[in-house]
Amino acid sequence: MRPQDRENWRYSTGSGNPIDIEENVLFSLLPKHDKGKLLDVGCGVGTISLELKKRSFEVYGIDFSSVATQKAKRKGINAIECNVDKDGIPFEDNYFNVVWAGDVVEHVFDPIFLLKEMGRVVKPTGKILLTVPNDMNLIKRTYIFITGKSPQSGIYRALNQCKHHTMFSLELLEYMLNEASLSPYHIYSIVKIPKLSKKRFSKSRMLGMLFGSVFIVEAHK
Repeated sequence: MRPQDRENWRYSTGSGNPIDIEENVLFSLLPKHDKGKLLDVGCGVGTISLELKKRSFEVYGIDFSSVATQKAKRKGINAIECNVDKDGIPFEDNYFNVVWAGDVVEHVFDPIFLLKEMGRVVKPTGKILLTVPNDMNLIKRTYIFITGKSPQSGIYRALNQCKHHTMFSLELLEYMLNEASLSPYHIYSIVKIPKLSKKRFSKSRMLGMLFGSVFIVEAHK
């Protein structure tokens, strides 16, 4: 199945874009003033875009799936079908006050190109907010060491595919942000300590590196 057909099938069967703790952290990092235009990269069916619109932003969305963008349009989102790997972000320089990319960067083939595109379309005084998974936390590394299995083994066995093309660590994330000239930046995390089921927001670099499941980035250019 072609990637685009797979995404269309997924969204046509009811897949959505749930709001979890990391999205709520990103909501808290949104500018309180000078809201203006916001781009939701990988907007899906527009669930998060709609929440951003409720916060008084003029929201635009781009997504790989035509099914998803049609559903987003029905929610009142300015959604455009777009292959960012092939075409980049189809907006002019310095167009947006905020660029939002939740759970997206790990899915593209050239993350640094996408990060540079995000930096290109955001205003000099704007902000980039994004999340990526921490694929090299202590729990995952221990599992790999003990079992000898690839981090992608489970998803291939379950779905015969793996949509994450980059396995992120804190070191690699920082390298890519620097290569894309997105600075200054702050990296936070959602951590889950073993035997404690509750996820927690953390600003600690060490906790995020060891126990973080998701990295949260607040960046400028």
